[in-house]
Amino acid sequence: MFFRPWVYVIAFVIIIALIAVMQPDGAEEELPIIGKIPAFDLVDQNSKQFTLENLEGNVWLADFIFTTCSGPCPIMTERMGMVQHDLLEIEKLKFVSFTVNPDYDTPEVLKKYAQRFDADVSSWSFVTGKYDQIQELIADGFKMGDTEEIVFHSTRFALVDHEGNLRGYYSGTEPAKHEILTRDIQTLINDIR
Repeated sequence: MFFRPWVYVIAFVIIIALIAVMQPDGAEEELPIIGKIPAFDLVDQNSKQFTLENLEGNVWLADFIFTTCSGPCPIMTERMGMVQHDLLEIEKLKFVSFTVNPDYDTPEVLKKYAQRFDADVSSWSFVTGKYDQIQELIADGFKMGDTEEIVFHSTRFALVDHEGNLRGYYSGTEPAKHEILTRDIQTLINDIR
């Protein structure tokens, strides 16, 4: 059986067309806006006032922990540290760990906790305040955790854009989704520019 050269050309064109059709179009799916983080007035590990304005213009990743936790909190803090370390070169990225046990977690306690995990506090804040304020922030702002007893908190990270919009949740204990989290952070960072 004899093949003509044009058969190869047609086959080649069909293969290229199939590859083009099967490839994703490159347009990333836009992250949804889940809600708006309300204003808050809390205190950081240096006993300085910490408000939503401290984060304005930055993408930020938040979690809820307490320093005496022997379960998921240390894992979450280590994971947050990994994300911070992997994205150190990004200037407009902040990290915030809110305590869910403000009666015990004073600024001094939070400062020691940050040191224990070698947190880079130039971009990572550990925040405390009045119990009611934190409870309201978790329930109404971040829409996560137990609203009755905030010590039973979520083990998810919350991603917030530079305008204070809540954009996504990610496991704080499972490293499998690390690439998705870092990709989504980069997407939101690119939106600032």
